[in-house]
Amino acid sequence: MFFLTLDTELIQQEITKILPELDIPKLNVVVNHLCFVVGVERTQDLALVELTDLQDILLPIQCRKLMMAFKQIALRDQVDETSLEITFTSLPSPDLEQPSTSYTPSNSYWLSMFQIPWNHMPAALLHAASNKEKAPLGPRREFIRAVVAAIREFCPNPSLADCGEVARNIFSKFPLTFGDFTEEGEQLGKGYSSLQRQLRTRVEHVNRDNVAHRIRQPKRTNKADEEQDNIVKKVRCKVDSYGCINWQPTSMPDGETSESLEIKRQTLLEMFQSGGPRSCELSDVDKLMKETYIAQRKMINSCPPPAISDIALEWPYLFSKRGLCNHFETLTGVDISSCLSECQNGKCIRIVNYFQKQTLKWNAEVQALLREIEATPASTDKTAISAILLTMKHFKEKENSLFILVDKTSTQMSVENELRLPVTPRLIMLGDSLLTSSKWMVSIEGKVTHCIDEQLDFSAALSVFFSVFYVFNIEYQESASATLELIQRFLVRINPEGTKCASKAGTSRKTGSSVKRKIQNINPHVHTFLQRLTEFEWKTGN
Repeated sequence: MFFLTLDTELIQQEITKILPELDIPKLNVVVNHLCFVVGVERTQDLALVELTDLQDILLPIQCRKLMMAFKQIALRDQVDETSLEITFTSLPSPDLEQPSTSYTPSNSYWLSMFQIPWNHMPAALLHAASNKEKAPLGPRREFIRAVVAAIREFCPNPSLADCGEVARNIFSKFPLTFGDFTEEGEQLGKGYSSLQRQLRTRVEHVNRDNVAHRIRQPKRTNKADEEQDNIVKKVRCKVDSYGCINWQPTSMPDGETSESLEIKRQTLLEMFQSGGPRSCELSDVDKLMKETYIAQRKMINSCPPPAISDIALEWPYLFSKRGLCNHFETLTGVDISSCLSECQNGKCIRIVNYFQKQTLKWNAEVQALLREIEATPASTDKTAISAILLTMKHFKEKENSLFILVDKTSTQMSVENELRLPVTPRLIMLGDSLLTSSKWMVSIEGKVTHCIDEQLDFSAALSVFFSVFYVFNIEYQESASATLELIQRFLVRINPEGTKCASKAGTSRKTGSSVKRKIQNINPHVHTFLQRLTEFEWKTGN
């Protein structure tokens, strides 16, 4: 009788994982052939096996599966041995500067063999999937654990990109059950960002006590790299056209030429000079601005980007609410004025209600703001302003990263002369407090660019403020990126993949220190907030 040695048993186990369809007699034939004919003595030797060694015993597809898996097994064993050596190496002296070293896994070819363990889906999750319903939280977490356990049989520490590929496959089979969607049914980004993040979080959790599987790249310390992040952008990139459907038209309107469009631009300048900002209400202005849209985009999208003051000289109607918001609608397909006006009496109320009904749950800053809101007299704009301020406090973003409070008697000239306005856009609030402000201005590049008519409400001011980021190709400032993305995805309902904040450096919300910023498809804080808001309303509504 033939008795298996320890390494032979391991080889048998590995082959069973790769080809579970093999019966025991066939499995023994394969193992015996590898060990006593080919000469395999341990699992690392499997990487040396060639296709011709098994082609007389197994089918071609089975041979190819084994070849790919054998390479991954050898790599895994090599990683384990290398990591153990690192673990037991004496620590360097803190006074000596050591060169940074890191281990980067090879291409994840195990993904081509990985099978999602659908048979481990809990009954409640199967029921939700069959009915095209959202996955219940408990069963979803249970399935995540099963998927990660299956992944780790191939790769003990899959990367975020690997988790994304697995998440994409799950999402493609059951999009309505596992996907990221707004309450209106619109897909958030690529649709599976939360699932990807959950898989990666679970991997980090199971590897928390295993040094061998937690090798990470060192933090960047090269000052030259940090200085590179602060260089002013001189080229166009994907962020500029983020979320736009008509960023740069390529064909002229019917019957138009460059010369005819220039004549119409000159006509618009004459109308502005004779009628002033109020002339933007004329129907002829709307018509000419629509016809010259391609010329406006050509200037705005030119490289290097033009100064805001130069755009104002060429296209002054873009610095009126009507002209700017009409341009935004052509650019993105969203009527932002109507959209935010509806939100003021809908979604903004829901946000405020979410915080007020759970007062004790929040930190001291949010609770203090809730008390201030309670003590502030009711007004048309109070709810909308409160909703934005509460989310900023929740995301630990400072109010001055979006808003600047000035005296209610301030003028455009006094604001520019008395304040040092930042380069990135700000909504200037005129009043005794942010909550009681009733007049607004918008500043860009240190200058007041838009003065909102006094008869308009806060939603109109927010429309202008948010539109400038898209119309003038301005990236979100990192210090307020979460709040701006919430406005974009939840209120304005622009939900592309990626983000409009491309900053590589940020500020830690906990320590205040400078940190390297991760670029993600959807801001995780925004995604979590929207999930919890939906869950809260579902629980309290039943």
